[in-house]
Amino acid sequence: MSIARLGALDVEVADLEAWHHLLVDLLELEVRPRASDDDPLLVRIDEYHHRITLHPGTEDRIRRITWEADTLAELHAIADRVSAEGVSVDWTDTSDVTSRSAVEEFTFVDADGFPNAVWFGPTVDEAPVRTGSVISGFVTGELGLGHVVLMCKDYPAAVDFYSRVLGFRTTDYIVWDGADATFLHCNARHHSLALMNECFSFTGGDFNHLMIETADLDDVGRAYDRITAAGISLQMDFGRHTNDGVTSFYLRTPSGFAIEIGYGGELIQTDDWVVKTYRSPSRWGHEPSPTPKVAGAQP
Repeated sequence: MSIARLGALDVEVADLEAWHHLLVDLLELEVRPRASDDDPLLVRIDEYHHRITLHPGTEDRIRRITWEADTLAELHAIADRVSAEGVSVDWTDTSDVTSRSAVEEFTFVDADGFPNAVWFGPTVDEAPVRTGSVISGFVTGELGLGHVVLMCKDYPAAVDFYSRVLGFRTTDYIVWDGADATFLHCNARHHSLALMNECFSFTGGDFNHLMIETADLDDVGRAYDRITAAGISLQMDFGRHTNDGVTSFYLRTPSGFAIEIGYGGELIQTDDWVVKTYRSPSRWGHEPSPTPKVAGAQP
C-alpha cells in the first residue's frame, strides 16, 4: 500500500499580487473568488476544487505538499508506517462536510522539514475548469498534479523514507556536476517525486520546483512566450530532459522556487521497467540561470 499520486500544493507567499499576475494575468489560470484580502488564492487546473493554494503571509514557505491514497485502508496503513518511524502523525478534523478538502487526511513533517499531508477522497467540482488562451489543459487524473523536487540534507535517508515508508518506487537516476537525483514514481507518471542532495546553492529543506504537464506542446510554447515577454525570470530555459523526455521550461515564481511547465512525459506502463542512470539532465537546452534563495519547508 503506497501513495497513489501528488494531490495539491499549499504555499505561504509574501507577494500574493505578484503571484496573481503570474498565474491569472499571464497564464490565465482559473482561481476561486475571494471574499476578503485575508483569504487564500485557490487555483484550479482540472476537475478538483483547487490544486494550488496561496496563503497571503509575511514570508515565502511551503505549507503543505499533499499526496493521495486511493482507499481509506491505504491511507491508514501509510499513517501507521509513518508513525512507526517515530514521526508525529496529526489527523485533520474533517467532520465539517461543507468545508473539508477530503474525506480523511493526516499530516506529518519529514526529516528535512517538508510538511506533508496524505488524503483520501478529495473534493471535486461539477463545473468544468475554465481555460484561457495560453494553456488548453493539463495532464492530471490518475497521474496526479505533476511532480515536486525536494532538496535533502541526508539524501540517502530521504530516499529510504519515501521509498520504504511511503511506497514510492525508483524510476531512474541522474548524476551530474555534483548533483545526485533519484526519481520516484507512484503511478504511471515517470516521477511524482524527485529527491536531490545539497548542490547548486540549494540546501536541505529547499523546495526546488513543482512541475505541471500541459495537454499540448503548443501550450508550453505559448506559456514560454507569454512569460518571457513579461520579463519573468527563468530558472532554466527551454529544453528537453534525458530521462522522462519532457519538453519544458522553468519559470521562477515570486516565492523563489520554480514551476516547470512541460509536455510529453514518458509513462511507466509495465512492471518490467529498467532503472538507468543518466549523466546529464537534458538532451538539449535547459540552460540554468543564477539561483536565488528559494522558499523553505518550515511548517
